[in-house]
Amino acid sequence: MASKSLPLRDAAGRERGDLVVSELPRGSRLAMGGSALMEGQQYRYELNGVAEVVRIEPAELFNADDSTLRCGRIIPKQHVGTLVVVVECDGDATLSTTIEIMPTKLTQDDEYRQMLSDITAHAAEAVLQGFAPTTFKAESTTSRNSELLYQRFAILESRLHSDQFAAAMVQILENPDVEWRTVADRQNPGRAYPRGSSVGRAFAAPGPRRPWLADRDRPALTTMPVRLERSTQETTPDTAPNRFVKYVLENWRALALNLRDGLARKRAKNTPGPVRRGLQAAGWAIDVLDDILSHPLFREVGTLDRFPSSSQVLQKRAGYRQLLRMFVLVEAGLELPWESDIEDIEDIYSPSLRNVAALYELWCYLTLVDVVGRVCGQPQTGHAFAPSPEGLSLRLQTGTTSAIKWQTIRQGRPLEVRLMSNNRFAGEETWTAPMRPDCSILIRPLASTASDSLDVWVHFDAKYRIDGSPPIDFSAEDDDKSRSRGSAKRDDLIKMHAYRDAIHRTAGAYILYPGDKTLNKRQFAETLPGLGAFPLRPGANEAHGVGAISDFLINVLDHVADQATQHERERFWRAHIHASAPQQHPSLPPAPFLDRPPADTDVLLGYVRGSEHLAWIKRTRSYNVRAGGRTGSLQLGSRELGAKLVLLYGRVGNEHRTIGLARSGEWRAVDRQELISTGYPQPRGRLYLVTTLDMVPEPPAWLSDITIDVLKPDGVARRAPFAATWLDLMSSVRRT
Repeated sequence: MASKSLPLRDAAGRERGDLVVSELPRGSRLAMGGSALMEGQQYRYELNGVAEVVRIEPAELFNADDSTLRCGRIIPKQHVGTLVVVVECDGDATLSTTIEIMPTKLTQDDEYRQMLSDITAHAAEAVLQGFAPTTFKAESTTSRNSELLYQRFAILESRLHSDQFAAAMVQILENPDVEWRTVADRQNPGRAYPRGSSVGRAFAAPGPRRPWLADRDRPALTTMPVRLERSTQETTPDTAPNRFVKYVLENWRALALNLRDGLARKRAKNTPGPVRRGLQAAGWAIDVLDDILSHPLFREVGTLDRFPSSSQVLQKRAGYRQLLRMFVLVEAGLELPWESDIEDIEDIYSPSLRNVAALYELWCYLTLVDVVGRVCGQPQTGHAFAPSPEGLSLRLQTGTTSAIKWQTIRQGRPLEVRLMSNNRFAGEETWTAPMRPDCSILIRPLASTASDSLDVWVHFDAKYRIDGSPPIDFSAEDDDKSRSRGSAKRDDLIKMHAYRDAIHRTAGAYILYPGDKTLNKRQFAETLPGLGAFPLRPGANEAHGVGAISDFLINVLDHVADQATQHERERFWRAHIHASAPQQHPSLPPAPFLDRPPADTDVLLGYVRGSEHLAWIKRTRSYNVRAGGRTGSLQLGSRELGAKLVLLYGRVGNEHRTIGLARSGEWRAVDRQELISTGYPQPRGRLYLVTTLDMVPEPPAWLSDITIDVLKPDGVARRAPFAATWLDLMSSVRRT
């Protein structure tokens, strides 16, 4: 088992001891030459050569064996990045060292910032394009609740670290927006005055005047102004765009100050690691913003009172445009669905388990909105957010209100597509407990006579979990190719079964996860019904896995648009079957000769006129019905002639009773003379239809207990044949 000794240094940089990190038996291995740990694993630590240990920070990652704190377990959890270990010893000596924690689910530690950048970019566009008010009162909004404050500062810090922010500030400070202004001045008439029409206006201007000794040979004014008015043009950086820039920087500084003050009040709480790192992050942001605000440009810039949203400088000029976007996404203060508790805050300054999992879910949803928009030919990512009453705060919509709608045509068939976030399926929408998938797509064929019976739901659940990820080969040059990120977890796939089976009209349920193994199981040969998992991870230009998901959704839309699929046929008949309540019937022995369910087996109930008619039926093994235009006649193609079974009945005493059961053959037309030649007793009509009978040797005994008169539909003529299902026969059995 490998181990790594890390020197502990004091403030002067002198080595004062060692932190030894060792592998555990059957545990995760040290990476990168033993200098890095893996997220989600456990390691052994020991402190050597140090005095009595008072505290180890971050305390939430260390599990000491005893009160000496000298040895125990180090548990990185899902923290990724550079871990600063601080050891406070007796005598106020503070030692520190650093160790890297490598991700196992994400390719690189900056994918956290990439996800946050993608989300906030979508939100910024939503505000700028759809929700931005014409003006708003420029006041500090740092009094918002603490939870939202953490999230706003997380966005702010990521922006301050970005190259875009640095480039924008360089462009603004080196080439600021300026405007020409007319400056009025009054000067002594004895000073030089520029030539032009303004001279006459200056001498004729109203105001205090004094005598003027002009040349007597020329007409002239007898008086002149005491002071001549003079206007000059000069440039000034005190413009609305620059005032906006100053306001943004000051507002961000107030945000960082508010966070620092809030964290300072939490020093007494038992969260030393997150609080300390939060104070460091807030202090760093304040220093950066103070340094920028000290630039001479802002000494000449006044206070902003109204947001200049119509300014073309803010909308189009390089530097100003980027800062406007950053302001919008920070000011929006996205109410991300992080489940952080104000009294038990998670560390938002590195990707912790809670934050990354929630962020990954939100990022997957927005990525899916992008993909569906591209597949349907109409991007609508901005519609994923809703504005707050004040106009500049955004919240991700959830439930039925989150539905983003598209209409598209696939294979000539119009479809409506809806995408929802965290929609709750309950009541009539699910036959078990309420379900809430992360993302749900409804595809509905339009102009269909089947109403909503052809609806198709496809659900996606974002899971920041993987299964079976082997150790990383850090020696390989291309880490993305040499590293296997694992597959979806079995428990998550089982949950997809729950979605597919419990939510009505659901045809597919799939996992989105940061792995690399695609699983797309089809229940039958067609695209749907199905179940599986798709890898999806952030990428600099495009998310990894978007192509596969896009191809899958294209196949899904083509599948739903195809009227000839077995899946559409199944959906249609399923809806038709369950449109009415189950037909009540007594519990009866099964009929082994049925080749279809009772409700799908039609039976022709044929009347036997008497003993002579019955004798003819038994001798010829035939049965006849009227044809032509007479009352009680049947037409070719009628339901009665399509029945595969014939139940013979006649009058016995005062009621109708069954006589026999037979399978029917093909029907043929015969005239009166042909029927007489077979010995038929006294035919009264000219045309008949006749079928051959194959008598069922042992019909169910309960057939003698059915009520014929209850089965006969209204409007059927006396003694005329009619059709009923085998289930109808079962339901009409007289109960004793």
